[in-house]
Amino acid sequence: MQELTSAGSLDDFLGRLARAPERLLVLDYDGTLAPFTPERDRAVLYAGVAPLVEAIIASGTVVAFITGRSVATLSPRLPWTDIDIFGAHGCEHRDRQGRHHRVLLPADALLALERIEQEMRNRGLGLAMECKYGTIALHWRHAPDTLRTDIQQALPAILSALPASVFGAPFDGGFEFRARAANKGTALKILLDRHPQAAVAYLGDDLTDEDAFAALPAHGLGVLVRPALRPTRASVWVRPPAELLDFLSAWIAKDPARTS
Repeated sequence: MQELTSAGSLDDFLGRLARAPERLLVLDYDGTLAPFTPERDRAVLYAGVAPLVEAIIASGTVVAFITGRSVATLSPRLPWTDIDIFGAHGCEHRDRQGRHHRVLLPADALLALERIEQEMRNRGLGLAMECKYGTIALHWRHAPDTLRTDIQQALPAILSALPASVFGAPFDGGFEFRARAANKGTALKILLDRHPQAAVAYLGDDLTDEDAFAALPAHGLGVLVRPALRPTRASVWVRPPAELLDFLSAWIAKDPARTS
């Protein structure tokens, strides 16, 4: 694990974690807890992650997920049912009671996304497309170079016609069109409002996770989880899977019941 900010930030956080009245661990999935795979429906947790997260939940930590996936595609991949899952970068939410919520999106945003979907299908790029509420992702990781070229050639005309309520941005392995009404940072703020006294950490890998890192309070910890370092707002970098398992184990070790 590597400190990216002032020396001692991780140790300082772990010290606060042991003393905190509440603990909140917020997690991304793909690229963070699970390696990328050519077929996204086969992405599974790194070996050893599930029992550690289970022990963290058992210790009283509130665990939640914020993902670019839809809730419907992430929830079957998790062995826990009574946790918050924010999907589609916060555009949708399944709460701990199993109730589903959606952010109200502007009509022009929904219409623009419908038009983008149709344009991509007309160009024969439907297989690269993942349509979710409030977002359309175009994936080229593990795909032929020709697919990436075709997608990139289609982008300028689409970007020039977007309403202010929608934007386009690259992510690690593709490009995404998203409604501005929600992001991983707005989802994290919902959790922070519910747990204002919590020692909180957010673990993520992608550029989309930067919104969540930016939304962390001054006493929170942003953890970048990826094999290679990139510019980030996170304060700690861990390489999966070994250092990821080390971080989760360190969290368990700071369970107040263990340290008292």
